[in-house]
Amino acid sequence: MPRILTVTANTAIDFCIEIDQLRTGDNLVAKNCVEYAAGKGINVAKAIASLQYQVTALGFVGYQSRQLFNAIRSGFLQTDFTVIDGKTRSNITLADNSKDQETHIRTIGFSVTADDCKRLIEKLEEHAGPGDIVVLSGSLPPGFSNNLYPTLIESCHNKGALAFLDTSGERLIKGLEAQPDLIKPNQQELEEILGRTLNSEKAIVNAARSIVNQDNQWVVVSRGRQGVIVVADKLALAVKVGCNLGKVISTIGCGDALVAGLAIATLGKYPLVDVIKFGVSCATANLFSNEPGRIDPMLVENFRKHILYVPYDE
Repeated sequence: MPRILTVTANTAIDFCIEIDQLRTGDNLVAKNCVEYAAGKGINVAKAIASLQYQVTALGFVGYQSRQLFNAIRSGFLQTDFTVIDGKTRSNITLADNSKDQETHIRTIGFSVTADDCKRLIEKLEEHAGPGDIVVLSGSLPPGFSNNLYPTLIESCHNKGALAFLDTSGERLIKGLEAQPDLIKPNQQELEEILGRTLNSEKAIVNAARSIVNQDNQWVVVSRGRQGVIVVADKLALAVKVGCNLGKVISTIGCGDALVAGLAIATLGKYPLVDVIKFGVSCATANLFSNEPGRIDPMLVENFRKHILYVPYDE
């Protein structure tokens, strides 16, 4: 039976620290502090499991951090990580309640070798099969091969699986060479790889169309609260939630929840428009989650009732 796999080459540990007021040069006491196993593909896997669909998470994990990542296993979420020397990097979020602002600090973790990359590729080939969807997400750790994402995409296709790619910059440009079945840049990332500003929805549609190069390839451009723009060979839509959202908890992981919804709906063979509706509903539900990816299925169903979309002509 086809299933969903996620691959996170550059996993992370998210530290979220809540304080009443951020003051530099002072000693501050945290109002709340939580720690999560994370990284984009890990967040995707958690979102899929939250909606009670089976998913297997692959990727690199530092030896010193392996217990935290193994702890995410559940009846719906299985893991088979490639453990390497060192510690997984940390992402620190400082939430300043006085200004309703978040400050993000990223650290550098383990480095990988060519042998490590080979082991990850072999592990993917062991798991992937016909009809599966493989989500390849995020940045790459120091020491990676420039061909890692293209090789992983080719491995997916050789196994008869679909490859969804969610990365940016040179990694996205390189990955496009292997023709992933879906890419999910945000608007800024799309502008970066094309080298120009996109000032309207129509401009985004045209830009996305310029990189669709096969009949079954999708470009999903995420735009925060403005929703997404989706372009395929014979389809172009602007999609968003049409209701008042109120005060959100966190924006971290919304793009990952979007990809999770797209993967679930694609695997379920939803009609194309419903695939996007479901993805946007998952992304919106993540706004109200304390932990990225741990989304409420009831919220997803509620937001599905309020999706608006505008089609664009060829």
